[in-house]
Amino acid sequence: MTAAIENHRARLGAGEIYNGLWMMSTSPELAKIGSAAGFDYVCLDLQHGLVRPTDVLRLTDAVRASGPALVAARVAANRFTEIGALADAGVEAIIVPLVSSVAEAEAAVAALDYPSRGGDRSWGPTAELIHGAVQDTRDERPLLFVMIENAEGLAAVEDICAVPGIDGVYVGPSDLAFAVGALPGQLNDAHAEALVRIRTAADAAGVIPGIHCGDGTEAKLRKDQGFRFITSAGDIGAAGRAFREELATAKE
Repeated sequence: MTAAIENHRARLGAGEIYNGLWMMSTSPELAKIGSAAGFDYVCLDLQHGLVRPTDVLRLTDAVRASGPALVAARVAANRFTEIGALADAGVEAIIVPLVSSVAEAEAAVAALDYPSRGGDRSWGPTAELIHGAVQDTRDERPLLFVMIENAEGLAAVEDICAVPGIDGVYVGPSDLAFAVGALPGQLNDAHAEALVRIRTAADAAGVIPGIHCGDGTEAKLRKDQGFRFITSAGDIGAAGRAFREELATAKE
């Protein structure tokens, strides 16, 4: 896993744009289709999706079976054990929701770093034992994205971005809209200004600005605004749209 992580870390550090698929379902077939389609990452959603820890290994294997996509996962909460478990399962990038302060960002970092790197992570080679290739992974570390999506996180975004060990920030635009008194999906000056502030803070700190989008049209807009780690489709939403379009065509 180390080589894959470092390859993605180098590419993102060099400024590449990553377009991702968001997996809310537990379908390995959809995971394979997404990876084969050419998405740069596939993210498993353990917070709001149907994915549970017992689904992670088979879904990561499905992603890797069909392409070189980075395997990401959003943990359910900023909890030490859950973050470490995703790292143990071989996830290459972990997204932590609702990070509101420097202390919370530091806790996420500590959950991913072994004591040899100054953290608290406990060694648990779950994926390696299953795949029969146990290695010394003390220098191995998934990419870490923290979500900026509430008023507290927005107020502290510059300091959060500067926390050592943070690789990127990931915007939850719907919760961020509520935080600034707007509604998701509606044009709002305060929301637009918040997005600029987050992206500017990420750029200034040298971390990756990421954002969640519902479709390719929105993803293109966010790319033009300077975001570089962009969820560009979701499995359930995209499948639903495709089903409705085909049905509508059939009924013409």
